[in-house]
Amino acid sequence: MELRFNLNLRKSFPIITAYLIFVVIGIASGLLNIAWTYMQSTFGVSHDSLAALAPAAMLGGLIAAFLSGSLIGRFTLGPVLVGGMAIAGLGLLGYALAPFWIALLAVAFIASIGKGTIDAGLNNFVSANYGTAEMNWLHACWGIGLTIAPAIVTRFVLDQGGNWQASYLLVGAVVLLLGLVILRTLPYWHINTPAEQPKAKTAGTTMTESLRQPIVLIGLLFFFLYGGIEIGAGQLANTLLIEARALPQEIASAWVGAYWASFTIGRILMGLLAMRLGDRTLLNICFASSLLGALLLFLNLNEVLSFTGLLGIGFGLAAIFPILILQTNRRVGARHAANAIGFQVGSAGLGGAVLTGMGGIFAEHIGAESISLFVFVGALLSWFVYQFMIRWEVKRRKLLPTEA
Repeated sequence: MELRFNLNLRKSFPIITAYLIFVVIGIASGLLNIAWTYMQSTFGVSHDSLAALAPAAMLGGLIAAFLSGSLIGRFTLGPVLVGGMAIAGLGLLGYALAPFWIALLAVAFIASIGKGTIDAGLNNFVSANYGTAEMNWLHACWGIGLTIAPAIVTRFVLDQGGNWQASYLLVGAVVLLLGLVILRTLPYWHINTPAEQPKAKTAGTTMTESLRQPIVLIGLLFFFLYGGIEIGAGQLANTLLIEARALPQEIASAWVGAYWASFTIGRILMGLLAMRLGDRTLLNICFASSLLGALLLFLNLNEVLSFTGLLGIGFGLAAIFPILILQTNRRVGARHAANAIGFQVGSAGLGGAVLTGMGGIFAEHIGAESISLFVFVGALLSWFVYQFMIRWEVKRRKLLPTEA
């Protein structure tokens, strides 16, 4: 009985901890959605300064994700997770303590290294040790954190009469505490590997070779646009609602939180809907939802329809990323799949940084209402690129019918 209890604990404790970590990391990622409005006055910067902060807050994560496999192979998973938690926690505390704008950019970069390390490490851990259900719940927990984040900042800024820095102090402290939990339970954090690993089909395929494939390049463009719309809609909605549409901060925060809630619910329901409808039908529904939602947000016919549009964007986008990632092997072929998946994840992060920054520039020089047009055009372009991508995939499969 005691042995069975210990085995269950070794199985259940890490995944529950991983869920909690992803919730907290989701909160850390979502704080900026509301805090940015108040950061501008703190540091004396304008909307277009987001074009510098957004890449700084994502570039470190891209680097960390790229190097995570090598780090885990050298130091094992547990120490890598502890290091990532320490870097992320200290970086988040740095947000609150940064005395000037350049220092904020530096700590944003540092925090993103930690968050990227945690993200990649826990994805490796769950994919090797658990199943599809656990992986879906892991990513849903990130969305839960994003949903909670606006309320945390709003509570400190308005309800408690404090400032945005307090929210970063709180979340940074929780991340460090969870890092200590992992440190105290290091034997639980390891990646199970089968006794016999099949020889990788991608052996000998260089990144350059994969980048020469048109279907890979089309995928990079799509994920770049997708990342810009997913992150941009959440990041810039608060500015749109407050400055262009004169909503109170409490209502704007609720809208932003609802956007991420719809995104999270969509991701939770993805598996059930996919089993009933199939990937292609589900993707068509998702693109229709995001396009219609973006159009309603842009038209701004009334507050209810605009709010419905924002929810439609979040719900529609939720399933697109995981489904297209899962389809990569079929789309580009087994030989290029591993490289392509890495490129796609990185391209989505890059799009989230670059296009969100561009949206901030438009808001500063054209007006905050331009954000709604920016989101709609981005959603429309991503749909066009998706249509082009699936047609190119059909053409490629006809030319190479025997490739897995």
